Amino acid sequence: MIRLLLADDHAVVRAGVRSILEEHQDLHVVAEASTGDEVLLVLAASPVDVVVLDVSMPGPGVFEVLRRLKEDHPRVHTVVLTIHPEDQYAVRVLRAGASACLSKERSPELLVEAIRRAHAGGIYVTPSLGEALATRLALPSGSPPHTLLSDREFEVLVRLASGESTKAIAIDLALSRKTVSTYHSRIRRKLGLQSDVDLIRYALEQHLAI
Repeated sequence: MIRLLLADDHAVVRAGVRSILEEHQDLHVVAEASTGDEVLLVLAASPVDVVVLDVSMPGPGVFEVLRRLKEDHPRVHTVVLTIHPEDQYAVRVLRAGASACLSKERSPELLVEAIRRAHAGGIYVTPSLGEALATRLALPSGSPPHTLLSDREFEVLVRLASGESTKAIAIDLALSRKTVSTYHSRIRRKLGLQSDVDLIRYALEQHLAI
């Protein structure tokens, strides 16, 4: 039996995923969480094999949660779900310790396959994601500028490009507004962008915005 923790800040999404997963006899949802902090609290109290983790939740960002999981719960595996194109997050979350990164548009069968692969200690990459990553590595011009951002800077970039305010980002990531503004300025500088309009345009071109 694979014991699962579902982590998503939308109760309807959690209910839908739970319904899908519990159609399989080897999968059992033992707990749910709606914030990054709740994920860490649940894991400290409940035996879990695999966390199905939404990439965007209130509290510690996905990279901080993955770092804590790797340090404090090394036997727990993680499958990350995202509404963004998989190739934008996959390399980062896999490097941070996740076992898989799937778009929420993927079929339930692929999610089940990813969970089983993760539980077995493997890494799951869809064929199309593998092809996209290989194509990116083969580009003669190298990686796009945003791949040089830190994980936190990348997280803030995606949220800014998706229309979130500095205040909302600060609340969700448990940061001060001043800190988020500093990230904002640093992102624009590193990407060579002169304005927020340029930032949004860049994000759209790179398929980073929701």
